[in-house]
Amino acid sequence: MRRRYKILIGIFVGIVLLFFVVPLPHFLADYSAVVLDRDGRVLRVFLNNRQQWHFPPEKDVRVSQKLKASVLYFEDRYFDYHFGVNPVSVVRALYQNLRQGKTVSGASTLTMQVARLMHPRPRTYFNKTLEMLQALKIEMQYSKEEILQLYLDHAPYGGNVVGYRAAALRFFRKSPDQLTWAEAALLAVLPNAPGKISPQTNPDLLKKKRDALLNALHGEGYFDSETLYLAKKESVPRKSHPFPLLAPHLARYIKDRRTAFVYPTTIDRDIQIRAETLVARHVSRLQQRGIHNGFALIADTKTGAVRAYVGSENFTDSYVDGIRAPRSSGSLLKPFLYALSMDAGLILPQSKIRDIPTYYGSFSPHNASRTFQGLVSAHDALILSANVPAVRLLYTYGVVAFYERLRAAGLTTLFRTPNDYGLPLVLGGAEVTGWDMAVLFRGLGNGGVFQPLYINPADRPSETPSLLSRGACYLVLNTLRDLSRPGIEFYWHQFQNQWPIAWKTGTSYGHRDAWAVGVSPQWTIAVWVGNFAGEGVSELTGARCAAPLFFDLFNSLPHDPDQRWFAPPQADLIRRDVCADTGYRAAPHCPERVSVEAPRSLLQICPYHRVITVNADSTQRVCSLCWQPGEHRRVARLVYPPDVVHHLRQRGQSAGDLPPHRADCTAQADRAPVHIVYPTRNARLYLPRDFDGAVQNVVLRVTHRDKKRTLYWYLNHRYLGETNTRHVKSVALPTGQHTLEVIDEIGHRDQTRFYVSSRQG
Repeated sequence: MRRRYKILIGIFVGIVLLFFVVPLPHFLADYSAVVLDRDGRVLRVFLNNRQQWHFPPEKDVRVSQKLKASVLYFEDRYFDYHFGVNPVSVVRALYQNLRQGKTVSGASTLTMQVARLMHPRPRTYFNKTLEMLQALKIEMQYSKEEILQLYLDHAPYGGNVVGYRAAALRFFRKSPDQLTWAEAALLAVLPNAPGKISPQTNPDLLKKKRDALLNALHGEGYFDSETLYLAKKESVPRKSHPFPLLAPHLARYIKDRRTAFVYPTTIDRDIQIRAETLVARHVSRLQQRGIHNGFALIADTKTGAVRAYVGSENFTDSYVDGIRAPRSSGSLLKPFLYALSMDAGLILPQSKIRDIPTYYGSFSPHNASRTFQGLVSAHDALILSANVPAVRLLYTYGVVAFYERLRAAGLTTLFRTPNDYGLPLVLGGAEVTGWDMAVLFRGLGNGGVFQPLYINPADRPSETPSLLSRGACYLVLNTLRDLSRPGIEFYWHQFQNQWPIAWKTGTSYGHRDAWAVGVSPQWTIAVWVGNFAGEGVSELTGARCAAPLFFDLFNSLPHDPDQRWFAPPQADLIRRDVCADTGYRAAPHCPERVSVEAPRSLLQICPYHRVITVNADSTQRVCSLCWQPGEHRRVARLVYPPDVVHHLRQRGQSAGDLPPHRADCTAQADRAPVHIVYPTRNARLYLPRDFDGAVQNVVLRVTHRDKKRTLYWYLNHRYLGETNTRHVKSVALPTGQHTLEVIDEIGHRDQTRFYVSSRQG
């Protein structure tokens, strides 16, 4: 008898010692990365390191009553009463196993199952004892609610599905709190033998077990007979559903940089779905033209939160994230140059900028239309995306200053020096990303405050200093609103349900990139189409290929009637009198003035109005050497440079013609009235050959401020002929250096030197 007591005491002491020796196991932190939208809905789930779909546990989440009742009734009815081990169940299981001569009952409580899930072991009596001891420790460490949550978060549900949240989405496309009684009962019985009764392997047996549990729950009074009837009528899923694959490029970007398993985002799931559909549909229509790729980014203008991120038209076909890939900017940077120039006092939207052949060393910009207007307002130049006025404006503002402002505003891809980019910086010579362009355009809509966009709600940026005045931004936004829309959108302003937006297109050199980017008080949208491989397509332009997708996206978004357009920044705009003819600050001798809104910076004075002296009937200009006393007066006239006059006349526009100076006057009052338009000084001309092999002629062009003047032409000091009114000559020139001189009948002259070489056409 004493020996038995000693043995029992020894066993008890051993168990007590073992209790303190056995460590408390923990679950390995190997979970799926889960990317969520702004409302907590799943955008994408990634397999964990074990190739399992296993959602990470969520803190402060209560298990629904339906699932809790189903699991506890099926797995451990006395869960709330025992301390991790149910002694009655242990004694009963031991008796049954000894009687049968084999293991027929495990007596495992839910807590013991948690211990086994933490550290799986072969099912032996020794390991069962360890599980009991660990269960006791688990009960001391966690509350009952936490233990139930641990079980549900790590229970196996067949195949590579682990955890009740992954199972609910995989089998029912629901979150656990939306489960019906039938679905909750199914998830309760499935972990008991997931390999034998899964929906894929034996759905009929799974239904049988589920219905048995439903009957038992009904018997315990959890629900009425009608609910039981309807629950048993629900079918058992016979396959698992794929997880959502939304914003895949963004999700991959996040996963590669994540520091947590769950990553909340600012993405709006509904907007993301619509955007992905529209991008895919639009690119599919362009494929017959040889255009295969596109992307779109949509952000909240007010906050900078990204609402849709479509890195390409098809993630499975192209894993390239176009939004973060540098591309030529085309004309997208022009609005920022115009706004900066307004703050610098160089222009207003009404100001006339020269649009004439322009040369800066070997660089000679051309407009897309291959024509020149002579003078064009800043408003029209930006609307038409004219290249020559933009380059001339950048030359005046300064490449270095523009470069530094772009970098400060958020352009991250400028890796060369300002001088390396030079004046082509504003024409597409810079590399930009869709992300950065959305940042820049949102900055215009944000009153000149440029902040990073953000994806994680916790990353909302703090306030930053403004780089542009609100007044300049407002004037540029009003200008961009006037840009003609494509297709049926052309008449957008005639429909009440259409909304204004300031937008700009861009097309890169070689037709490799087509952009459309814009901003409204609510939305900032960046769209690009082209080929990721870089192939150019002659039909690829921003207006033709990117703009239709841009407006499809814009029109699909919700709009707030209270945010129809940007409010005028009254504190940043003043009324200023400008010359009605030129759009610059009115000089005392400007005959007509108009009052316009302008930033507070001091605008440069009108450069084209001059005061001249004329005779009594204003038919001749005179000076102190030739006027008659009492028969002269001073008048204000527009005096444009000869090169501007030439192009204005070609377009049939008034060129501000001056009366000729009195012919018998000994003074040379005019300042360069004659001007050689083409070729320019030190130009290098490459002459192509016709189909018959002959070298083409060179067309020489000259302008004179006075319409009725005869010009005498000399080429290499040899007389070439004369012209009247229209001063153009076509000549055949050999290769080499040439000198052209043109003289009017009064003796005013202009001269230029140029070079000619031929090449095979």
